[in-house]
Amino acid sequence: MGASGDGFGSREFLMERTGRLSQVGGVTPFAYAEGRAKGVATVRVRTARGLEFWVVPDKGMDIFEASFGGRSLSWHSPVGIVHPSYYSNRGTEWLRSFAGGLLSTCGLTTAGAPSEDNGQSLGLHGSISNTPAEQVSWSEEWDGDDCVLAVSGKVRESSVFGDHLLLHRTISTSLSSASLKIHDVVENQGFKESPLMVLYHFNFGFPLLTERSRIYGPSQGVEPIDDWSARSLDVWDRFGPPEAGVGERVYFHQMQPDVDGKVTVVLVSDGDRPEFGVALRYDSGTLPQFVEWKMTGTNHFVLGLEPANCKIFGRAAERERGSLQMLSVGERREFRLELSVLDGVEAVAEAIRGSVAG
Repeated sequence: MGASGDGFGSREFLMERTGRLSQVGGVTPFAYAEGRAKGVATVRVRTARGLEFWVVPDKGMDIFEASFGGRSLSWHSPVGIVHPSYYSNRGTEWLRSFAGGLLSTCGLTTAGAPSEDNGQSLGLHGSISNTPAEQVSWSEEWDGDDCVLAVSGKVRESSVFGDHLLLHRTISTSLSSASLKIHDVVENQGFKESPLMVLYHFNFGFPLLTERSRIYGPSQGVEPIDDWSARSLDVWDRFGPPEAGVGERVYFHQMQPDVDGKVTVVLVSDGDRPEFGVALRYDSGTLPQFVEWKMTGTNHFVLGLEPANCKIFGRAAERERGSLQMLSVGERREFRLELSVLDGVEAVAEAIRGSVAG
């Protein structure tokens, strides 16, 4: 089908019928104009298939808005986008700048609960999602009859006498695509070994997420984080309508990778009519943990699917357990993830088969 997959044909065919690429898709930078979001640099990416997502360089190269055909995929917290100048790393004050959105990255030297580790006071989920990126660039490059759309930037976590980690992130898609790819490289540019804790906090919400939604994945074991979560262990993969006052539930999954070392988790919007959903695919070699955050309260109706290289009890607990990953001087670690929109019965069915076969 060529450039768009929707009947646009070749690059030449498309260019004959449009004034410029932006008529059907492409990359557009902008900045928020008011409130606590004022000045936040953002890059809007659109494909001709109907996928749209907003990369936010001022928020660690995370992704806020995401939609397909005008249908939102992500959950927006009551906080919304908040300029990083308002960020506080004390205790759980990360929540005051947690916009939700499709992806909030947690890390790089700590993730999960606040803790005291080696004399450091560490706040919830680390600082990377509230750190502006450097050397930000975006591109629209034709490759045959398709056009690759990409946004790149570098995010630095460093301090005097402390750790010095650099995250180089590239988020890419193409004009014909209904999926996006995330390629992260974390490098230790300091002169001492540093902790490395990374959690990809994907947040899915209405109208993708409904009371009839269903999760599919190669989970070989599910561990609830507490007694409240344990009460609903048998329905970790199912949902109901929003409930006032309900608490969050968290589950740790032992995912079985496929022959390529990948794990695929599928969220279907309506389990009774499996016609629309998303598939999250990642490399289990670098992300061996998987956290499910199930929050079905009113105003907070959200599902977090979170590949990680750690659990969420904080760095001190990770060190005590002997599972804290370290990055030696000059070492680089790569992380690759892909999120695909599943539009249609066949696409959903194929993704489910691939997921549970892991």
